[in-house]
Amino acid sequence: MERIYSLQALRGVAVLGVVLFHMTAVEGKYAGGDVLLPPWLDFFQLGVDLFFIISGFVMVIVSRGRFQKVAESKRFLFNRASRIYPTYWLYFFLTWVAVWLQPSLVNSTHGSSNLLMSFLLLPNDKVLLVMVAWSLLFELWFYLVFTGLMLFRERWLPVFLAAWALSLMSFNSVDTWQDYNAALKIVLHPYALEFIVGVALALLFYSRHCARITTPMIFGALAVALVPGVALIGYYRLFDEQGMLRMCAVGAVFGVLVLGLALLERRRRVKMPSSLVAVGDMSYTLYLSHLLVLGVVGRFWQLFGGWPNSLLDNVLFTLVMLMAVLCYGWVGYRCFEKPLLDLSNDFSRRRFRLDGIPGRA
Repeated sequence: MERIYSLQALRGVAVLGVVLFHMTAVEGKYAGGDVLLPPWLDFFQLGVDLFFIISGFVMVIVSRGRFQKVAESKRFLFNRASRIYPTYWLYFFLTWVAVWLQPSLVNSTHGSSNLLMSFLLLPNDKVLLVMVAWSLLFELWFYLVFTGLMLFRERWLPVFLAAWALSLMSFNSVDTWQDYNAALKIVLHPYALEFIVGVALALLFYSRHCARITTPMIFGALAVALVPGVALIGYYRLFDEQGMLRMCAVGAVFGVLVLGLALLERRRRVKMPSSLVAVGDMSYTLYLSHLLVLGVVGRFWQLFGGWPNSLLDNVLFTLVMLMAVLCYGWVGYRCFEKPLLDLSNDFSRRRFRLDGIPGRA
């Protein structure tokens, strides 16, 4: 599989944004009334949207040349599921223990959870035990749909994507996903538009047409996306709603960022910082674990005591929170997530070794 370092770096940006967004809640809870972290960090909850676009892009990378092969479809679905579930289950059980021993370590204000549905990552009307795992429900739905699309000819993929996008946009123009049951909320939610944007951009990236996009055009598009594009999203607080306007605007702005950096990397006009790529590599562990780590640091802050007339404690614990999240993320990735991925990849290669023969597994 081709490795595009800009995608990993953007994953790092996305997860750091989500961590900063949740750090503001910890500060508000334990700082004693004074605030260091600015309110505009609310913008960074859109890191999840960036994850969805990157996910769509990656789906094309890992599936190229593997369409119309049943074994490859099975291998694709196995790889995606093994990418999500084993690491998720670790943090499911850690959160379960934390809730049992010390509920304040995690946000316990959103009601009870259905443990079985949370364990299996299935849609339900209660909050998931690992609350950030709500995005994984959408990821699994995307993977399931994409697996079905892989059974058809690869050249039909743009047609299916266009039909999927049009059906979502048509439905959300006349109705709302919020009026349906938990499973249909996933199916009908316009979040899928961001995934479709990522897939479409990857198809463009690998097509002959991308050669017509000149380097000055890329830099110009990036400038527009990063300045007025981001500013308008922030000004209208599109991150506070979940309608088509958010998905279309954020999909366009972040999509330009993803495609632009990927093209510039291919043309050797940009090089991603190795530290940010490393954060991107461990982004899944960071994403699943950061609420637990922030909860532990918050408890120490509570014991230490907030100083309402000084920002010194805010500065100290902001640095401690960020370093603790990153340090644990590295340990969790190196000691658990990566070894599990290596094992599952090895099993996948052996189990689906007939992937070159259509219709066999």
